[in-house]
Amino acid sequence: MKFIVHNYGELVHEFSIATKAMHLKHQPEMMKMVENEILLVDEIDKKKMKELSKKDHSMSHSHSNSVLLEPNQSAELIWKFNTNADLEVACNVPGHYEAGMIAKINNF
Repeated sequence: MKFIVHNYGELVHEFSIATKAMHLKHQPEMMKMVENEILLVDEIDKKKMKELSKKDHSMSHSHSNSVLLEPNQSAELIWKFNTNADLEVACNVPGHYEAGMIAKINNF
């Protein structure tokens, strides 16, 4: 399935497909990106992301199940549903998941 995602908001957002446990495991990585000033409120410091990802791969945010979007940015994510796992689409930018930016995905 192809997802075309557009961030109409004024903040950086993530579109991530995963189980709840996977989202919870990913959230400390996202917090680390904020602490390292890669993720800013309304932009992503791509230069810093590239530099820090040489030491810590998680700072590159190169996940096949996720896209990270600045305001007014679009991206495409292709996903093959091959499991009956309880999946969610969520934003794991710190505070966003807790604010309710989660939707359950119904498997077909």
